[in-house]
Amino acid sequence: MTQTAEVRSSTAVVVPLPERVITRSGSSFDPRKDLWEWADGPFNARIDFNRYSRGFEVFVLSLKQALLPFVKGHSSSHVGNLQAAFYHFVDTIPVCPEALGAQHISNYVATLDIHESWRVGTLNGLLQKWVELGLPGVEPECATYLLERKKPGNKKGEAVMTRNPVEGPLSEEEYTALYSAVNAAYGRGDLPLWTLLLTRLLLACGGRISQFASLKLCDFYSSTLALKLPQAKTGEKHARTSFLSFDISRQTGQLITEYKDGLQAEGYDDNSAFFPEDLVMPRGPRKQLRGSSDMFYGHCTPPTLSNWFRTLVRDIAPPTSRLDFAPMPLTPKRFRYTFGTRLAEEGASKVVIANRMGHVDLQQVEVYVAASPKIVENIDRTMGELLAPLAQAFKGKVVLDEQHSTHQGAPGSRIIDFRVSKDPVGSCAGKGKSCAFNKPVACYACFRFEPWLDAPHEKVLERLQSERERWAADERMAAVNDEPIRAVKEVIALCSQIWQQRTEQNSEAAT
Repeated sequence: MTQTAEVRSSTAVVVPLPERVITRSGSSFDPRKDLWEWADGPFNARIDFNRYSRGFEVFVLSLKQALLPFVKGHSSSHVGNLQAAFYHFVDTIPVCPEALGAQHISNYVATLDIHESWRVGTLNGLLQKWVELGLPGVEPECATYLLERKKPGNKKGEAVMTRNPVEGPLSEEEYTALYSAVNAAYGRGDLPLWTLLLTRLLLACGGRISQFASLKLCDFYSSTLALKLPQAKTGEKHARTSFLSFDISRQTGQLITEYKDGLQAEGYDDNSAFFPEDLVMPRGPRKQLRGSSDMFYGHCTPPTLSNWFRTLVRDIAPPTSRLDFAPMPLTPKRFRYTFGTRLAEEGASKVVIANRMGHVDLQQVEVYVAASPKIVENIDRTMGELLAPLAQAFKGKVVLDEQHSTHQGAPGSRIIDFRVSKDPVGSCAGKGKSCAFNKPVACYACFRFEPWLDAPHEKVLERLQSERERWAADERMAAVNDEPIRAVKEVIALCSQIWQQRTEQNSEAAT
């Protein structure tokens, strides 16, 4: 760092970097160094901050701070793209300013060709985080400018009608990628259980965040796997006056039962909030406005539950090609739009959609059934192949063989698909404990899976693709195994790459 940069940075509010940071893949490095290097599966990630010059070295510390949340929750390629976007941006500025403002971004946009417009979307993801964290170097007006430029405003219902990528319903591929990303983040310990459950319930019930803020532990029945969801906007005194029942899947029901048991062991009772404020809010509320006799004592307010949920899922949100591969924006309202849209796509009537979404009339559901099927078809077809490689369905680690696996042949660790071969396809780092998922189909998309390098993965792929063809008449059923299919393909590609690297290394050694 130059002397000029050192002087300038000394006047800024500097937040010290941690000594170590744990990446999404479980690697770690010292972010204080100007060269970041870490292993991301079979790949090596490298970001060199020494490339910044001409006085722009002063922005490096803040840039690192802004990148750290992405390092913890996203792929190394996404982190690299964010850093590259920032470098490309500042490289167009003739003289280093005291701080980056909206005019700098406007000038930058003017220099881009049409085919380079995607760079603004990537830069937006970084600068929004930069401003959100209150880091020096970027004026808050930058975030406002970018948001206004991306979405100056939507007419009522337009987000659903046009499948808006920021505020509208999730596409089928985004839905699958998000579901997988949240499951993996919870498994790694990056998300608390309540966040995983709220995600699943938002997708399964389509309720408003106020309905989930009103939910109590007694509203879930473990014996029947049914959830009574309090209704909102009914004209009643409060949300717990009327309820709508939803059937919950066995896997989610098992997680809810474990969640309830854990809370009750800590002293909560059936009348306690399903999402207690002292659980959701690490430091608790600033001021308790309710007495213990109040029906909603201990409940989060809807804005509080929404804000904490958005904060936690933001850092693990998978990228979407509909926003130039920036992380998909996630708000509770988007889950509701997705729920209504999927009901309409499945052929549900207006009456059914209104009932399941808690509407008192049919006026509000017109937007779901009126959305052009052609729009849906075009979006899914166009986005599917673009998003699939970024969804990173495979989240495990390829190992050479069983001897290199975590548990080396311990009971329950071998994964075998007898429908294709008696030979194992890999190992489970969790030894299969407390796993209710379909083996080995679900294994390929599980972060605990350790596929063996020389295993019959191609045969597993052939079987999955064959099953998909049998359901070709029902696209939703046919798509059930799409994520495992992508995961198996990724494993096959990784194995092929590793074999090629080993061959090249052996050739070099021989010469």
